[in-house]
Amino acid sequence: MIAARARVVVLSYVVSDLLMTALSLYVAHAIRASFGRAGSALVGPLHPFSEYAPLLGFILPLWALVLTASGMYGRRSARTLRTEVSRLVRALSVAALLLAFAIFAGLDVQPRREGGIGIINVSRTVIILFLLLNGPLIAAGRLLVRLFLLDPATRRHLLIAGSRDEVMRTAHTVDGHRDWGLQVAGLVTDGTWGAFGDEPWPVLGAFHDVPALVRRLVVDEVIIVQAAGQLEHIKELESVFLRLEEQGIVTRLLVNFLPRSLSEISLEQFGGMPLLTFSTTPRNELLLFIRRTADVALATTLVALLSPLLIGIALAVKITSPGPVLFRQKRCGLNGRPFTFLKFRSMREGAEALKPSLAPFNEMDRPAFKMTNDPRVTPVGRFLRRTSLDEVPQLFNILKGDMSFVGPRPAVVEEVEQYEPWQRRRLSMKPGLTCLWQVSGRSDLTFDEWMRLDLEYIDNWSLWLDVKIALKTIPAVLLGKGAK
Repeated sequence: MIAARARVVVLSYVVSDLLMTALSLYVAHAIRASFGRAGSALVGPLHPFSEYAPLLGFILPLWALVLTASGMYGRRSARTLRTEVSRLVRALSVAALLLAFAIFAGLDVQPRREGGIGIINVSRTVIILFLLLNGPLIAAGRLLVRLFLLDPATRRHLLIAGSRDEVMRTAHTVDGHRDWGLQVAGLVTDGTWGAFGDEPWPVLGAFHDVPALVRRLVVDEVIIVQAAGQLEHIKELESVFLRLEEQGIVTRLLVNFLPRSLSEISLEQFGGMPLLTFSTTPRNELLLFIRRTADVALATTLVALLSPLLIGIALAVKITSPGPVLFRQKRCGLNGRPFTFLKFRSMREGAEALKPSLAPFNEMDRPAFKMTNDPRVTPVGRFLRRTSLDEVPQLFNILKGDMSFVGPRPAVVEEVEQYEPWQRRRLSMKPGLTCLWQVSGRSDLTFDEWMRLDLEYIDNWSLWLDVKIALKTIPAVLLGKGAK
């Protein structure tokens, strides 16, 4: 029910946000229309709202996309309304810029009929009023959703039973999610503790009292939490589980006796079998799909725009040194998937065979290899490396799906074989053209620092983080920071 409750909350916010966005455009049009009725000579004619309504077919999907990418609908710990408003302001600022760009570019978002309008012909006053009204109306809608969920008639009352520390921790967590319509009905002891008088919620009895308590009180769910090392009470709870099942009460068991970790934990059904899932990688399929779509669109655009540059670099590499234009190497992709990694060749032919003889000059911790003034690098290759132009062919790796624009740099197979166990987790995210390491000093960092930056990226991944890293890559490349 808690997961279902979270979905209801998210859906309520989505519906509220989109309804308030549509209302914002309607009210903005009505206000602008009132200027004309007042007889002002400063405003021109205004198309009826029926001509503006199709504009919502552009605005609503754009708003939904930006709000989703900003984390407004993710399953997250409850936030205060003030925090939600702060995040909302940032999201709507991005959406407003995208809408302004569409208007400036003259994008048609609806078929033009005789006497109809395209986005380039909409009233700028209507758009400005719409943007000014949108934030307050969405915030008001979200406040109404919260008030509805906090209504006593819709709240879910939870009884929490078990060892004292775990009970108190769980109760505080439930209390922090009151905006999901959850409320602590009371606490139940496992027999190892009693009421001390400082509990914010009443202690109503022991395990054996639970069936009677749910008959006497309003209880929608019972959560049983036991500290690791006190699992002997689980057997005692068998009769309690059965009696609660008879009464139709949802019962949950907190599996905190398993190792605590950074993993996101979920329970799934597969062929009728319950699976407890632990994952330390992003699992939001919608956001990952948005990222993949953006990767393909941006890579396609860049390949088209940079095709003259690609041809010029290819000719320069071919003319100045014998050998192929492209350097191809087997690299490790997502979870170790092998793929052919592409770069413009920056070293002379047969460079890999010379690598063992240069091992004493390696300036990085093993297993990576970096060397200043590497004698294998050609003059053109040195320029390509300093400007990162040798990386441009990886746009084709991105189009193929082996890489993304942002992610841990793809590792050489031989290096991966030397990884320590904790370092292998960097393979759990699709490799990228740029990453935190790329914008944080590159070869000036130790190998462990490089690995920890990749793990930090994975643990904190979001679309906005990808955008920030991509923007920071531009000055890092121009300044050649850490490049060798």
